Amino acid sequence: MYIRRSWDPLYGRIDFSDFEYSLLLLPEIQRLRYVRMCNINSMLVTGASEISRFEHIIGVMHLAKQWAKCQKLPESESRDLVAAAALHDMQTGPFGHSMQYVLEDSLEEEQFLHEDLKHGRRVLFHQQVLAGAAFAGKPFSAARTLGAKWEKVTSIIHGDELYGPLIAGTMDLDNIDNVVRLAFHVGLVDQKEKRLPLDLVNVLSIKDGQLTFPQTAISLVRKWQKIRTNLYKLLLLDWAEFSAKAMLTKAIELAAKHKIIGADSWIKTDLEFLDYIQNQSIGAPQEVKELVLRLRRGELYNPLIMLSSSSTEKYKNISSSDSKTRIEHAILASGKYKTSRILLHFILDKGKTERSVAFSTLESSETITIGKNSNTLLIGIFSQSLLSPSEQREITKSCVNILETEGFRNLKTFNDPMGTAPMSQTSLL
Repeated sequence: MYIRRSWDPLYGRIDFSDFEYSLLLLPEIQRLRYVRMCNINSMLVTGASEISRFEHIIGVMHLAKQWAKCQKLPESESRDLVAAAALHDMQTGPFGHSMQYVLEDSLEEEQFLHEDLKHGRRVLFHQQVLAGAAFAGKPFSAARTLGAKWEKVTSIIHGDELYGPLIAGTMDLDNIDNVVRLAFHVGLVDQKEKRLPLDLVNVLSIKDGQLTFPQTAISLVRKWQKIRTNLYKLLLLDWAEFSAKAMLTKAIELAAKHKIIGADSWIKTDLEFLDYIQNQSIGAPQEVKELVLRLRRGELYNPLIMLSSSSTEKYKNISSSDSKTRIEHAILASGKYKTSRILLHFILDKGKTERSVAFSTLESSETITIGKNSNTLLIGIFSQSLLSPSEQREITKSCVNILETEGFRNLKTFNDPMGTAPMSQTSLL
């Protein structure tokens, strides 16, 4: 008998039922073999750069199946949960959140909502005709495959239904897998720790819409949380990751501004997307092509200064492309520097580098919250070219002065997560 199976770096051999394998063969899911888990093709955190969403999908499906087995769910409910696990990332665009945030911040009537598959289906996945939603010549077919179960499965993905918290919660199967998976590939966990997701799933339950663990599992939650913090500090605070995100975000913003891309562009894979915006950047949006080519060559913008601020309330207005461009021009106009272009990028770190986890205990039903949510605004300013030490000191002082004039409070430099700062600017502050 031919057994359909996969070898997973975390869980070893995983066997698939006919139903599970049919989900993996959906064009919506096959597309994810060519979409990275990370938001950028990392130059320095190389272990994370090539992990596909498809690998992650297999892991979340496996956790869902294991949880259903532990809870002795009826087969029909188990299939619904496994289907939700398989499809939860279906509408993830190229480079994940890097494109998602630009699309979701657009002013179009039908905003892009990557986790809302009902919305996607309702607007034909933003294609002109439903047949336009296809991968490698094969039309999307998840809704047809699931039939009457489509509504329930997409509701679970959206966080509704009894099992919604398992797919769309603060510590759901999705998060449990992607944290340990990325950390394992990066080299932050060892062979023993890679089994942590299964250890958590084996003791996890749901009560009144909330995650529930026994008291004995609190140490497991803390361990997962620590791994997550170490991983996200590396992914968010590393200067090369920050610079690459700034460059890609700028390219996406310009491509959206010049109508090169729209809500329908989410359907492209990572490389298709880069090829498309590069080839379509003729005339006014020439900067898009320049940014994409530099990203592909690994020629990142150089860090001028990396800061944190307590002014998180400013993010919504100040993170727009026009606002960033205005501040960039003000910095360049503040002196004579050997660079014609700088990039300013903001990351709203709300529950990213650190995330609290709330759950109830089986023994007392009391709610326990472990850890705290980070709440800060990360600011990176980068230069197209290298500057002399004296020019760098001058321009970084201008950066701080202009940001303070803009109302940013408590500006502080933060440490390089790899332990070696690319430059020393502590004296500026």
